[in-house]
Amino acid sequence: MVLTLAFKPEIMKKIISIFILAAFMSSCQKTDLELINPNSPTPDASLTVEDGILAFSKGLYVKGLGANFVIAWSLHSFMGDELYSPYGNWGWRWAEQVTSVTLPNGTVLKNPIGPEQKLQLQSTNSRTAGELNVFKYEWESMNLLNASCNLLLASIDKPETKFTGDAATKKATLRAWAYWWKAYAYSHIGSMYISGVINNNADGTTNGNFITRDAIITEATSNFDKCVAQLNTVAAANIDAYNATIDAVTPDFAARSSRITPDMWKRQISSYKARNLMANKKVATMTTADWSAVSTLANAGMQATDNNFRIGMDPNGTNDLSGAFYHPFSLLGLGAQFTFVSERLVQEFDANDARLAANFYLLTSPNLRNDRGFNFGTRYGAVPIESGGKFATSDNQGFMEVGATYEETRLDIAEANIRTGAVETGLAIIDQVRAYQGAKVAATAGTGLTQAAAIAILKRERRVALFQRGTAFYDARRWGVTQSAASGGGRAAANVLIQGSTLGTTASQIRSCFIDYNFMDYFDIPLNELDFNAPAPGAAPVKN
Repeated sequence: MVLTLAFKPEIMKKIISIFILAAFMSSCQKTDLELINPNSPTPDASLTVEDGILAFSKGLYVKGLGANFVIAWSLHSFMGDELYSPYGNWGWRWAEQVTSVTLPNGTVLKNPIGPEQKLQLQSTNSRTAGELNVFKYEWESMNLLNASCNLLLASIDKPETKFTGDAATKKATLRAWAYWWKAYAYSHIGSMYISGVINNNADGTTNGNFITRDAIITEATSNFDKCVAQLNTVAAANIDAYNATIDAVTPDFAARSSRITPDMWKRQISSYKARNLMANKKVATMTTADWSAVSTLANAGMQATDNNFRIGMDPNGTNDLSGAFYHPFSLLGLGAQFTFVSERLVQEFDANDARLAANFYLLTSPNLRNDRGFNFGTRYGAVPIESGGKFATSDNQGFMEVGATYEETRLDIAEANIRTGAVETGLAIIDQVRAYQGAKVAATAGTGLTQAAAIAILKRERRVALFQRGTAFYDARRWGVTQSAASGGGRAAANVLIQGSTLGTTASQIRSCFIDYNFMDYFDIPLNELDFNAPAPGAAPVKN
């Protein structure tokens, strides 16, 4: 049973995105970020002193995890069908528009905008399309993050750069910081775009040598390894210098108090490597060797007590990256209510799963936007963090995990086991994750489930346990769900809230439908890049 809560709804503000972006940019220039003034005539001088380098390093959160990142992160949730947004801001409702929904009686409901997702998104891939170009957000945020890391690395090793105290450990920590975020950036680019560019320039320039997405993931791995190499130089006797440095570059709104130790960091990297391997191969092409590699990486990955990289908000929502708006939890909260809980997410829960009642509630009136898309409709809201939930806020509360997580790591191992025949071992891990999150449901191990049944439970659990952790679209893509129905994709028995006028009933009703998502696997390179950086001869394709 789902708990129905009487929250007082607030009027949803349809904010013009240009105004929001301007407000966001001004809100970023706050003391907690301690950013170098971009208008300073002597920025290089600022990066030759320890305080300047530490401040610049803290500012990497702005470069990589600001508004564009949140817009792109939300797109992953929409395309992975754990959330939806019926609004056109940032091209959202076009990016998540499914090709069709088929009712139980065979009636096919085509999406109301006409073109399939690929054609629609390619039609707005231009600078003149402005904010509607969904291809640009993740590309711009991750490439800006990478370029900033290049400048940091160059500054650390300048002969004139001065550090106090244990300079060697401080420099190693800062190099690890830069290599981690470079790896993070390349992981996002290689996992979402058809190709990319390796850029190690510290002068703001780039190149047209586009390489395949697989080669970009290889570059991510290389930078992860460089990060580990730097962390390996941090001796136990020098941990104080490491702690002081990592604290100095982590903003308060990123859970500075939950410090990541060198060993935690190395385990995070192993978990992230497992994610990159799984996210970028269709299950149908995974070999036994691939699953063995996943198991090896994940078994060296995150533990239950490890801290993670996070972004949150400060109490007033202005001394952080959100501007009181740009955070996934705020977007789902009643104050903004720009995003909504998907019916397909809710149907993954067992009816008696304690996580369902703790985090979701029945709306007094369904949110139904079938006129904008037949997949836009829900009976559920997210319980605010301030009322005991975990995923939504109207009061700038909560921290979102931006790296791999312990639960993801364990479920990677579970999937590797189940798909290679060790069904009971995999189910036992799923039971462990459910217990860890307080699900309070019956065990699945020891119940005689077939491999097919175990895979179905695994898929449901990944969607539930990893909600809003950046994996929903990766999983749907690799499982083949988002490919066209003609190619074997789509989702059967999907709960869809259909308006009464379509059904010939007096009220909207849930129907068990077939959804043909027909989404792109990887985005084209945005013309915001290509208009100024044409591919070099022999470069990898930049368009699907």
